[in-house]
Amino acid sequence: MKKKILGLLVISALLLPQTEVYALESSGEAAANSTLTTDDSALPTSSSTTSSLENGESSTTTTETTTSSSTETVPESSSSQAVETSETTESTTTSSEETETTASSEERQLANLLYSGEDENGSYSLPRNRSDIEPGIQYRSSIPYVSADTLTTPTKSFIDISSHNGAVSVNDFKIMKKYGVTGVSIKLTEFTTYTNEYASIQIKNAKAAGMKVSAYHYSWFTSEKEARAEAEYFAAAARKFGLDSSTVMINDIEEPQIASYQINHTKNSLAFQKRLNELGFGNVRHYIGLYWLNSGLINGSTLGQKNIWVAAYPYTVSKNNYYTAYGAWQWNSQLSFPGVSGSFDISADYTNAYSSNEGLVNYASHVINTGWQVDANNNQVSGTTGQAKRVEAIKLSLANTSQGGIQYQTHVQDIGWESTWKSNGQISGTTGKRKQVEAMKIRLTGNMAAKYDIYYRVHSERFGWLNWAKNGAEAGTQGFGYEVEAYQVQLVPKGEAAPSGSGKSFVVYQDIALQYQAHVREKGWQEYVKTGMVAGTTGQALPIEAMKFKVTSNPLGLSGAIEYQLHVAKDGWQTWKSNDALGGTVGRALQAEAIRIKLSGNLGTHYDIFYRVHITDTGWLGWTKNGEPAGSERLAKGMEAIEVKIVKKHGIGPSSLEPAFLKG
Repeated sequence: MKKKILGLLVISALLLPQTEVYALESSGEAAANSTLTTDDSALPTSSSTTSSLENGESSTTTTETTTSSSTETVPESSSSQAVETSETTESTTTSSEETETTASSEERQLANLLYSGEDENGSYSLPRNRSDIEPGIQYRSSIPYVSADTLTTPTKSFIDISSHNGAVSVNDFKIMKKYGVTGVSIKLTEFTTYTNEYASIQIKNAKAAGMKVSAYHYSWFTSEKEARAEAEYFAAAARKFGLDSSTVMINDIEEPQIASYQINHTKNSLAFQKRLNELGFGNVRHYIGLYWLNSGLINGSTLGQKNIWVAAYPYTVSKNNYYTAYGAWQWNSQLSFPGVSGSFDISADYTNAYSSNEGLVNYASHVINTGWQVDANNNQVSGTTGQAKRVEAIKLSLANTSQGGIQYQTHVQDIGWESTWKSNGQISGTTGKRKQVEAMKIRLTGNMAAKYDIYYRVHSERFGWLNWAKNGAEAGTQGFGYEVEAYQVQLVPKGEAAPSGSGKSFVVYQDIALQYQAHVREKGWQEYVKTGMVAGTTGQALPIEAMKFKVTSNPLGLSGAIEYQLHVAKDGWQTWKSNDALGGTVGRALQAEAIRIKLSGNLGTHYDIFYRVHITDTGWLGWTKNGEPAGSERLAKGMEAIEVKIVKKHGIGPSSLEPAFLKG
């Protein structure tokens, strides 16, 4: 009978060893000050059990036992037979108290954890085992890699790191802050045998960079007793690394080998939380994969949804913040920062528990045919790009107004610059009037202006992203009639580097100037004339044989050139010429009969070129523009004069009812 009882006890034993847990429990408060270890000799040795994975197939995983010189070892055997052969060994016996905290064989039936799914937010993946004790399960390869400079992402509030990230430097953390990341959650411990060897330097460097630091513990507990023991081990590590009682302490409960419906994970997590509270840590949160919540493994309402940091990785990353009912959302595990080695887990913080909100700015856009968008913050894009939708109004606010405020002003179509500054969530611009915002100015007030620089840039029609402006300077365009389509804002502590960019942040319209000259039969080259003047002759029946064009003033320094192509009698259309090169012929008595003219590069983006020609026996033809033919073909009519005008895009150019080009 004794053999059968012992065999059943071992078969029903938990995958992880109980020895060190019991030692901590018996030592009470002293456990919080015990020496922490990362010695692999204290980690489990293997025996086999079968757990169910996402595809429903069985997989052999390892169970473990610890050996300690300071406590009595209670070894686990790989089979009941091993126990039966050790029947007379006292160390294999289990007290009634220990038996009560050990899961039954039924409780060892594991949940069939799904690592992907679909909900109202689309398809998503979940974190796989991040254990340092049993690191065999890897992340799904389908999780997208994302760069921190990607503009259309959810909020980037804080990262979490472990020993796998190594000694992240102060400079690395400062680079992350430029992308809006103001917090880091650092793994301290796992079970009651593992401590992150890099935790001390990670905490030190994160604090030196001005990051808000929280800490997490990877949990293996399957009973309240084990939960209390792991909480004590976690608390001792936090004290050792100098974390004070205000630190957010996180129960990371995700291990597949304990995911059983028969285990009350909610009750155990509350026991973990209560023990941390008793040890002086009053701010305890829980990191949980979405499946644990949706499937009922854990009752999120009992823990408090705002106390939960939920993990769910969308396969398609957008700027939408999902799962806002929870306190935070981990939305990707493959985020990289330009200039920083490796990739990181990234989360949006909805409660400011894990990140600092002092330097957090919120802003929103009223977009044509859309209305008010949800708030963006800290370098996120507000508005749209690639959709040709105008921003009609904006509003901005600081998350923390105790140190000062924010003011802003817009340049509005047909109105110009607003006469007053708006502040702290007021609307700047218009709604319901179909008028576009064309430029903006933003500044900080109070102590915030002394502590931070505020940078902002706009995505302007035809220009795209302009450079960053700061502290009340203009950003956008004026005089072009271009709409602001999107913008970004971020706060940078005084003395730290500005966000990178190039070019101008604010562009005021200015005309370009052209000159052109004609080579006329019997007269030769005429003097250059300016835009809007006539080159050639009328009423003299003298055809133009050649032409030259050049840009003489480009005050905005735009790329591009003026290009032109002539149709010559007997030769037909020549190749395109540019920048004062000769088009047509000289000395061959061949009349030019038609012409095409266009602006290339950014000159062509921001200006239209209009032109018309006077031809033999017909007179002035109609106006055309931007590379379309003007004149005649196969009618033997010479081009005798030409007039050219420059008009800004969206501007009103010359027009006429006559055709611009005749073809026989």
